[in-house]
Amino acid sequence: MITLGCDSPKHEKMQKNLSTQLGVSVRSIQWSYGIFWASSTTQQGLLEWKDGYYNGDIKTRKTIQSMIEIKGDEIGLQRSEQLRELYKFLLVGESDSQTRRPSDALSPEDLSDSEWYYLVCMSFVFNPNSRVRLPTSTLLRLY
Repeated sequence: MITLGCDSPKHEKMQKNLSTQLGVSVRSIQWSYGIFWASSTTQQGLLEWKDGYYNGDIKTRKTIQSMIEIKGDEIGLQRSEQLRELYKFLLVGESDSQTRRPSDALSPEDLSDSEWYYLVCMSFVFNPNSRVRLPTSTLLRLY
């Protein structure tokens, strides 16, 4: 088994390809978002967020205005990345009060309800011992 470092060019290319394919799938069936769950790299048996694509309502005008010039298929990729950046900021912001958010970044009050749900999903981990057993029981059958 080959494990790629998160910073390797090959890993970045695979991640971009996953994001693109997820976006194509979500847009083709007109879903608001799609989430790709994967086995945890730190704890066996857990499923955690690997990637996602947001295709739902966008509440923030400043973001919509800057996205008008972007192709329709790239809007979701950009919004997904902005939501990932906000999630990372919120995680770091809890432990480091010196961290500053870029002025053009999203803030929590910029989000629609579906964007909030998508953001919260980034923190969720499926555990085989939880009441939500379907995703992890399927994973455990593969081992």
